[in-house]
This record gives sequence, structure tokens and C-alpha cells, in this order.
Amino acid sequence: NRSVSNMAAAIGALDETIKEYLLYRGFTLTLKNFEQEKKDDKDKGLRVNRIVDHLLQCVYRSDFASLQGFWIHLNKRFFSRLTSDSLNTAYRLETNILRLFLVHASKQGRQDEIKAFYEKMSDALHDRKEWKDWFALPFTKNPDQHSTFKMYYSKEWMDAFIVTLHNFFSTLFTCLPLPALLNFEAEHQKMQALATENHHLHNQLAATKQALAEAESTVQKLEAKLANQMALQATATAAASKRRAVATGKVSKPSKLVPGPTKKKASSFSVASPIKSSDEKADQTPTPSATATPLKEAIDEQTQSPTHSKRQLHFSDLPEESNLDLASPASVVDEGCVKTHTDTDGNTPFLPVSQESYRSHSAPITHCKFSPNATQVASADTDGVLRIWEPSSLVTSATIELKSSLLSLDWVSQLDSLVLVGSGGGVIKLFDSSSSKFHWEIASDPKYPKILSIACSPSSSTFAFSAVASPGTSQQSSSHKLTFGLTSPSLPSHRAVPSQNQTSEMQMLRRSGEVGETPVPGGVFLWDLKTQKQKCSLPLLPHPVGINCMAFNHNSNLLVTGGADGMIRMFDVFQEECLFGWMGHEWEVYNVQFSSDETSVYSMGMDGKFSQWSVMKSGEKVTEFDVHEDACRPWSQGSGPYYPSTPRGNLFAFESEDKFVLTCAPQQAIVYQVSSEGSLTKTLSITGHNGPVSCVDWLQGRRSYSTCITGSLDCCIRVTNLLKNS
Repeated sequence: NRSVSNMAAAIGALDETIKEYLLYRGFTLTLKNFEQEKKDDKDKGLRVNRIVDHLLQCVYRSDFASLQGFWIHLNKRFFSRLTSDSLNTAYRLETNILRLFLVHASKQGRQDEIKAFYEKMSDALHDRKEWKDWFALPFTKNPDQHSTFKMYYSKEWMDAFIVTLHNFFSTLFTCLPLPALLNFEAEHQKMQALATENHHLHNQLAATKQALAEAESTVQKLEAKLANQMALQATATAAASKRRAVATGKVSKPSKLVPGPTKKKASSFSVASPIKSSDEKADQTPTPSATATPLKEAIDEQTQSPTHSKRQLHFSDLPEESNLDLASPASVVDEGCVKTHTDTDGNTPFLPVSQESYRSHSAPITHCKFSPNATQVASADTDGVLRIWEPSSLVTSATIELKSSLLSLDWVSQLDSLVLVGSGGGVIKLFDSSSSKFHWEIASDPKYPKILSIACSPSSSTFAFSAVASPGTSQQSSSHKLTFGLTSPSLPSHRAVPSQNQTSEMQMLRRSGEVGETPVPGGVFLWDLKTQKQKCSLPLLPHPVGINCMAFNHNSNLLVTGGADGMIRMFDVFQEECLFGWMGHEWEVYNVQFSSDETSVYSMGMDGKFSQWSVMKSGEKVTEFDVHEDACRPWSQGSGPYYPSTPRGNLFAFESEDKFVLTCAPQQAIVYQVSSEGSLTKTLSITGHNGPVSCVDWLQGRRSYSTCITGSLDCCIRVTNLLKNS
């Protein structure tokens, strides 16, 4: 009924609009005809009430001619379009409206009208069975008492019949196809309803934002209070420990690692024996299963297992006050482990909470990386040993030892138990730390037996890896000034002059054979984790070259790589082509990473430069950071068999929104604050290592606290928990 009334109102409004238009155009004659036809409108403006009222008025006035004429008009105008079922309904309504006319005339004693009705309709009704008994109506005394006519004289039947008429015409007009002008009105009403709903939703959103802001304000106040309490407690406990040491005559000194048995001898620092915790799980060396479990089953197993749910670190993961030995250098942060640096206003961005050491490795650390959900850490050393452990408890959950050197690793996205590892023997293996077994392994092209880098897609089952030929393999030399891609920039017309220290270092490396005049050839390959099949190999122009590092963007459309020839290349993964490339560094590129907004790329190279490049302007340099010396090779001042020729892990790691960066350095890791102009300000020094820091990682996406890990050549990984000082 509401839709019918809306349509009737729309017709009235549309009529007025048409009259206004005719008057505006000067169609006065048409306007007069239009108004006259509106007065004689037999459709009654398609208003149900007016149509039913007109029918009843014809009955009450005993005007059979008008009643018959109007019904014939309705039949031609509307009923002829009905389906057979609806047409039968109209037929029954016609019978009842005629009977109502006879009953009303009988009540009024209008026998002449009844006689005139039968004279006009006898030919049409005498063959219809439902009218056979009604021909006796004029000759029946007291028809209101007769069983055939009694029902039609009752008020209940008349009321029910009027309601039926209303419902019939309402349904009829609802089903009628509307002209374009009336459809426009309906759409206008729909848009008004949507606008009202949109306004209501905007109000709800504003209220929700206000409630969220209030909740965040409360959380920030509680976090600040907690940070102050923990800092005061740590300071008081450390002071009490020193007083007890002075009272007993035993002043504690910074602990030094005791030399232990190693496979190789280091010349500039001592390699410590692994110190195992009493609650640490025994190491297990798994062997590849005879029939590898398909990855799909592993993923299903991972997502269904309740013990491997997606858990994130929180304050509950930090050492509890009752279990934390505040006098122990492994759990409390003192001046010898973490040094904070204040800014010009006297503020420090981070408050150190605790620091612990993971010492299960017996060889220098090459990799340390958080799992996607930060529940585990994967670390590797120069002996080819991979350990999976929990950063909150330092408990080792799985250990594997490869027969050849472990050169690269990466976590499978969204899963905290699957790790891809690449070896110096040209083999890539998928390891499941929850079951301590390999799911499968694949071999690279025999021409490229070393897997230098692995990167897993964050949004699909694709992964990329780079492989290089054995040292000494030659390739045709090409100029580094060649660029490619439609949007590639012009390469610089001159190369920066390296420092005297960098020149002497390069000469030393070339004499030792670690760096050649021409880079070793290599390739980049895309594979599918589920099908275990190669999808493609990406073109490396101007010549095949070893790729040291790579990274996907958030949706895996782009892949950025850093090569041994100093070039940074940007690939379109779906089109399987190189978009553009530029000479980023004088020598090898060690690390590349997208910025948090993915409008730029960070890189660090063998030339000691730490730079930011624009993605939108095809490799144009945004800034070059004034980072400390030896940030790219913290071990460059030392020598010995344990010193790697090329870094394998991350040399830098950004905190959320790229405001702070963690870097490697000799004997420590340094945190810088990155200004909007691109300058670096030292804010934190994580010391305590007995050797150069070789790899770092920083837990992302934590608003009030953060955790960073630093791996060193002293076989130790330090886990440092920091509170953000807001």
C-alpha cells in the first residue's frame, strides 16, 4: 500500500511538473487540454481510494450506466493485461459488484432499477450458472431472509468486499510497468533513502571514532605509567645489586665469553660455547622424509592445529616480575648492554625493559629473522645449522643441520612454522618446525648451484630465489651504464670517488678472489609453493648476474633486487619483466627493502652507502643517509676464517613507519631516528656483543613496545625489549 500511495503521489507531482513545463514553453492550448483531460480522468490518478469510491457511488446512486461504463473502461485499460488467474479474480469481482448493485436497489425499494438491470443484462447473464438463482430476486418476498441472498444483505459481506476491491487494485497498480518519468521519481526516492541511511552511518562512524580515541588515550596513559614503573624498578634493583656487591667486596664487571671448542679458530674475538637453558628442548636433527608431504596438507595442518595459532607478542611474553632475576645481566638492562641517547629536548624515544641472550649456536650468526606473527625466530650460523626458537622464552623448538652451507632463508607468509632455506649446494628445502621434518626439496639449475637469496610472497604461494654460478665462472663483460625499460632513468654520467679505506678494502678483496672484476653470473626464478613447479625466470639485463638480496611489496606485484654488479632492478611479477633498473652502488648491493608506504626503496651496498630511492620516479635518489662507518661490513676491520666475505642476513631493519632504523656495527647494534629531511640521529646503542653484529631484525606493527634481535659473530643473539616513550 505504501508503494502504491508513493506512486500516486509521484503521479500528482509529475502532473504539476508537466504543467509547469508546458507553461514555460508556451504550449497554452496543450495545457488547457491537459487540464481538461485531468478533470475527466477516468483512471482517477491511479489512486485506489478514488477508484473504489467511484464504484461505490455508482452503486449507491443506482446509476447502473455509469457503473457499467467505468468497469468496461477498467477492463480495457488494465484487466486486459492480466494473467489468467488475475483475470478470473477480476471476473468474480465484476459479479459481486453487480450483485451489490441489486442488493442495494432492493434495500431502497427501487424495483424499477432492478427491472431495468435485468432487461439490459438478461442476454449476457442467462447462460451463466452463478446468475440462475438471481433471476428470482425480483419475485422473492423478504430476500434478506432467503438462503440464496441472505449473505449479500449482511454488513460483514459488504465490508469484506470493499477490502477485497482495495487489495485487488493495489496489487494491480503495483505490477503495472511504469513509464520512464515515473521510474525517475522512484529512483529519486531511492537515492533520498540511501542518503538518509548514509547520514545515519556517518553519525555512527563518528561516534565509534570518538569512542576509539578515548580508549586509545586511556591505553596510552596506562602504558606510560607502566613504562615509568618498570624503568624505576629496574634502576632500583640494579642499584641494590651494586650495593650488595660492594658490601661483599665483589664488584661485578662486564662478563666476557669464555673461549670454547669450535670448528674454526677466530683471530680477533673468542667464540663461546653454547649455553643451554635447563628448560630448553633437546636439539633434533631431522632427515628428509622419503615421501614429502604436500604443502597444501602442511598449510591445512598449520591452520587447524590449535598449538600453532596466530599469536602476537605482548607484555605477557616479557619476563614476569616474579621470574625475572633483575641482578642478572641476561635479563635486566644496564648501562653496559643498552645505551640511550637523548635528543635536543632531553627525551629518549625508547626505554629499555629487558635483554636476554640466545646462545644455542656454536658458530657465527649469519641470519636471524622473526616469523610472520612474531611467535618464533629462525637463526642460522656459518656451520649450516638452522634453529627455530621462541623469543619470549628462548626455548628451541627445532634444529636442522645442512650438509652444505646455509646461505639464505625466509618464512612462508602467514605461517609460523614453515621456513624455506637455500644452501650452497643448490638445494631449496621447505622445513616445518612443528613436525621437525622437510616437506619437500627442489634443486636449482645446475649452472647456478648457490642459492644466495630467498623471498616469499606476502599475498600468494609464490616465492623467488636467486642462484649464482660457482666462483671463477666467467661471463661476457658489459658496461654498467646500460639501462632498460620504458621508464628507466638515465644512469649517472660519473661514478662517485670511493674513499681511501674503501679502495684499499676492494683491492684486498680482489686479491683474495672474493670480488672479481666481472660479477659471477646468476639468475632469479619464481616458483609456486603448492605445485612445486617453476613459474618463470626473470630477465636480468644487461647480463645475467648474481642477485644478493630481494624483497616483494605487500601485494607481490613488484619485486626489487640488489645485484653483485651494483644495480637495483624493479620487476613486474605478473608480467614477468623488468620495469626499470639503476646503478645504486659502486660495488655489490647487500640489502634492499621497500619503505612502509612502498613509494621508495632502501638499499645498502659494499661501497658503504645507505640510500633511499624513489619508486615513483624510477630510481631517483631521495637521500643518502650519513650512517656510521662499517655499517655494511661490521667485520671489515678484522680477519680470520670466521669472517664472512658477504653478509647474508639483514644489515638494517626499520621500525614501523620508517621512523627508526636498526643497523649493524662492530661490537654493537645502533638505532637511528630518521627525520623527515632524511638525516639520522643516534638514539640507542645495543652493546654487550663480543664480536661484530652481522644481522638484525625488528618486530613490526607494535604500537607501545617493540622487540629487536641482533645476531653476532660471537655466536650469540640478543633479544632486546623496548618500550616506546610517548
